[in-house]
Amino acid sequence: MIWSDKGRKFLFIGFLWICLILLGSSGGVGTFQREDRTGSPLSLNSSCGTCHYGGNFQSSLVLSLLKDSLPVKAYLPNTDYLIKVTIPSVIPAKVYGFQLVSFQSGNNQQAGTFGNMTANIRAVELWNRTYIEQSRPQQSHVFFIPWKSPPKDLGNIHFYASGLAANENNNTSGDSPVKLEAPFVLPAEAVTRINEKERNEKISFISREGEIIFRLENFSSGPYQFQIYDYFGRSIYHRKVEIKEENFMLTGNRLTTGFYVASIFNGTTKQSSSFFNP
Repeated sequence: MIWSDKGRKFLFIGFLWICLILLGSSGGVGTFQREDRTGSPLSLNSSCGTCHYGGNFQSSLVLSLLKDSLPVKAYLPNTDYLIKVTIPSVIPAKVYGFQLVSFQSGNNQQAGTFGNMTANIRAVELWNRTYIEQSRPQQSHVFFIPWKSPPKDLGNIHFYASGLAANENNNTSGDSPVKLEAPFVLPAEAVTRINEKERNEKISFISREGEIIFRLENFSSGPYQFQIYDYFGRSIYHRKVEIKEENFMLTGNRLTTGFYVASIFNGTTKQSSSFFNP
């Protein structure tokens, strides 16, 4: 088929209109366009900048992997982590969004699994792979995504991500797209064995009508300092406890929805566990 100049113009206008309607929405490009915009090999190097343009927020995208609120440079198999996606901007934007995926190096297959998301983030299945993106725009420029490493050493894992600082004008103009210039590469930890004592000591929790109940299992008897931190590292709860039995319960904490770290310290060693309060 030979397209006339007029036909090409209509085709180009139609493409821009689709971008304005779909990518201008707040729900995420994976959900509405079924597209990978992370900059991964499957995206053919496309990103949020494929359609969004014209902003001057002077933004960037930073990705890190956290374990008990501390950044890590390698993963242990079958371990829970938290991915932190940050879109810092010199000029604050009204809202922010992103898309992220984790691939095995070499074959671009899914690497690890994603956990329960907060209300403004969702998982989208594309080509038998899980992508994470915003379900609605967020005023904060920081996103947290729970991620569990593969059950065995798969070698290097590559994280790809693209994001957006937006002016919320319901179209694609005046926004600042950002992406990782290179994948965030996470190698496997060289030493994967965990001390048997650390494996037995466990901090777990349940949420009951807004009240958090912690269970401390297999800790030695004695005095401890118990603290709760938010994922910005701020201490929001602190108390002294005396553990007298293998299964010790702590009650009476009320927290807002979000990710936290519970930590217990006996003056010599500290044990921490991250958790999500729904």
